Amino acid sequence: MTVPHPIPRIGIAVLIKNDQGHLLLGRRRQSHGEATWGPPGGHLEFGETPEEGAKREAREETGITLPSVRFLGITHDFFDTEQKHYVSLFMEGQTSDAPQNLEPHKCEGWSWFSLDNLPFPLFRPLLNYLTGNIYKTSS
Repeated sequence: MTVPHPIPRIGIAVLIKNDQGHLLLGRRRQSHGEATWGPPGGHLEFGETPEEGAKREAREETGITLPSVRFLGITHDFFDTEQKHYVSLFMEGQTSDAPQNLEPHKCEGWSWFSLDNLPFPLFRPLLNYLTGNIYKTSS
């Protein structure tokens, strides 16, 4: 089997919370992790800071402009079936705006979820983050 991406790639996951503390998740389509629930995100682009990448991904996928984001941690994610290896940077932002589904070919739609009532199944990087499989700064 040929490995499509023989080196790890850098992913960005943007945990966007609303005023009630609910998390914005969408059901993925036509990508690795298809039919799982995950936050807005994608790849860090050349020359981009993680903060810039998180704000760009949120805006491109949901139409939400985040005034600020903060770094939460890093997960190490391997997708066996697709033979993809990611290091995912988790960033967090806050909004009172309603999301739009600006990439319907990649996401079935966005919904807000209480942290104690998340949908199933979760996208592997998000699951890793929530279950503590994370490298984080001490703060």
